[in-house]
Amino acid sequence: MLSSAITQTVDAQNPSQLWYACLELGFRYQAAQQRTTLAHRKHSGPVRVQKMLWPEKSGVCHVIIVHPPAGIAGGDHLTFDLQVDADAHALVTTPGAGKWYKTNGKSAFQHIQIRLKDNAIFEWLPQETMLFNGAHAHSETSIHLDEAASFIGWDMLVIGRQACAEQFTNGQYRNHFKLLREDKLLVADSLNFVGNDRWLSSCLGMNGQAVMGNFWAVAPEKYRATVYLEEYVAVIRELITRMKINVTLTVLGDVICARFLGDDVRQCHDAFAAIRARLRRYWFDLDEEFPRIWRT
Repeated sequence: MLSSAITQTVDAQNPSQLWYACLELGFRYQAAQQRTTLAHRKHSGPVRVQKMLWPEKSGVCHVIIVHPPAGIAGGDHLTFDLQVDADAHALVTTPGAGKWYKTNGKSAFQHIQIRLKDNAIFEWLPQETMLFNGAHAHSETSIHLDEAASFIGWDMLVIGRQACAEQFTNGQYRNHFKLLREDKLLVADSLNFVGNDRWLSSCLGMNGQAVMGNFWAVAPEKYRATVYLEEYVAVIRELITRMKINVTLTVLGDVICARFLGDDVRQCHDAFAAIRARLRRYWFDLDEEFPRIWRT
């Protein structure tokens, strides 16, 4: 059973005025059934599992998680605590775009903690997050890998509602991402800006564009040699060049990283999905197998 003791960050506002919600999930490989199952599920507040699917012959467990309010408002405090046991392979996604709503005077918080045991595989594939003008959003993601675990994941941020040409002129966004193996830090990425921040227009930042995305992938242990990673990145760069999408690829230690900057979130999604598909084939000998919810 997962530990629910998660350190929660609360600003100076009265904690009693916050609305808490928590979802705990634990995945386990069932050898007799030759598939991964959701062995532990616990929730409080309006976050829960919508559906579990097994569309792949290899027994990968696809899970759709939902937050029925459809967005995070001021005073909300969401926590996701996920664990993937040894040899299990799980994929988690969301049914639609997440949203950080305009504040009502309170900050909003989201904490994501993911732990992978040896030989576990986890794919964290949420759909994009929209940052409304006036939101005060604080997000924190920590991913802890055992030595032989592997991971593929992304996050995509849309600044302002593009349909109404909304600009982020008021509010604040803070995001902290950490990826660790055996408690050794592999990647740390932080983003902090406020309304009308110079970073939004600077050529060293968003350069006036509205969509940014980050993709992270950690290979299985046998594919972590530099020669393998450089070969994968070279092939993927060629693919992205043919797609004519503004994505940069790098290798940080043995972590493959991709970043997108532009104005079309579908381009970001298509590029990251294509990279994921290639890595799935190289590392796990699996088809791309998009979550079914993306087609509805």
